[in-house]
Amino acid sequence: MPHFRDRFALEQLKKLFSYWPVTGIIGPRQCGKTTLAKLLLPNGRDYTFDDAEIREEAVGSIKTFVARLGTPALIDEVQKVPAIFDELKRVVDKKKLPGSYLITGSTSFSDQVGIRESLTGRIGILELHPLNFAERNQLPVRPAQFLEPWKGLKPRVSAEKISQDLALGGMPVPAFARSDEQRNLYWTSWLETTLYRDLGRVLKKNYDAEIAFSLVRQMGKVLADGELPTLKHFKEPASTVRRYLSGMETIFLLYRHRCHPSGIGKEAWQFMDAGLSAFLMKKVMGEGATLTLVRHFLWNEWRCLHSYAGNRIDACYYKSAQGSPVDYIVEDIPIRIVSSLSQMQKRLSWEERSIRGAMKKLKSPYGMLVGPIENFVPPKENDGVALVPWGGWS
Repeated sequence: MPHFRDRFALEQLKKLFSYWPVTGIIGPRQCGKTTLAKLLLPNGRDYTFDDAEIREEAVGSIKTFVARLGTPALIDEVQKVPAIFDELKRVVDKKKLPGSYLITGSTSFSDQVGIRESLTGRIGILELHPLNFAERNQLPVRPAQFLEPWKGLKPRVSAEKISQDLALGGMPVPAFARSDEQRNLYWTSWLETTLYRDLGRVLKKNYDAEIAFSLVRQMGKVLADGELPTLKHFKEPASTVRRYLSGMETIFLLYRHRCHPSGIGKEAWQFMDAGLSAFLMKKVMGEGATLTLVRHFLWNEWRCLHSYAGNRIDACYYKSAQGSPVDYIVEDIPIRIVSSLSQMQKRLSWEERSIRGAMKKLKSPYGMLVGPIENFVPPKENDGVALVPWGGWS
């Protein structure tokens, strides 16, 4: 394919496949799960439940279907035939051979009670994210150095280059589309399928796709102002919003960010890809829109950096009674993102004060102010704010 790129997740997938009898690849629709799976099993037996005939065969007799598979086998979009999880449990419990089954799904297995109970202790799971900057541009993988990126590393991409690419996102097809029109057509179709079919399958009873579309559109307007949507931003009842957004989390349409226990903020959400946010915001200019796109870009960079190294990133944001919010707290290190060079140059103003307030509250040795600069400025010893380029982790 013209937009094929090597994925850094492949090495971690190989490790999981060599250890677990069942290995799962989960992530958003069309983020590259099947392509990655076929890199691991290029000559294996592969089946997809997107195929109506195969799906009907499995539904008709799941025991016969699994017995016919042989191993190793790839089963794509497994969430469409939930009965397969109990059958895989029965089979692998008889003979726990690593590398027997590779499954993919556009639904979080851990959010589905029956699935979770069937495969607990039998499955290794890799979450595949949209392409990060290095993958899109085919740069070599870098070490998983997160909390102190200025030690031993130099930025290898300019803020200008990142700024040019922000609205493209990391989903393989739209990221390499030749025009904004092609990208808009893709996202229109992708969102319709996701909300009408995938979310409907998760929420089931009394599901109304128009409510889902309304929530997504409202989020786009909030993100265009540079804010993170919370419950107060929606016109629908809070219980309805929570139900629908929870379902969207399950299908990787968006991610929820909790506030640090020491703060006073409410839970907030952002979409899974900068390209989708750019489409929904209807604009990519202005400080608010730029800030939103940079947040999405960095969050994806960090998730890739951690999960493809076999780790889990546990991030939240911080908001005090006074001052502006701090975008992320990772291992008690406050990180604030800014969208313009002027905000970096006024480092002793509002931007840095909010970081220092969080540092004091969390007893953090340092904090990070991340913006469109070209080089790192390390923190002062014992008490300082590091200045980090947008591309510091790329």
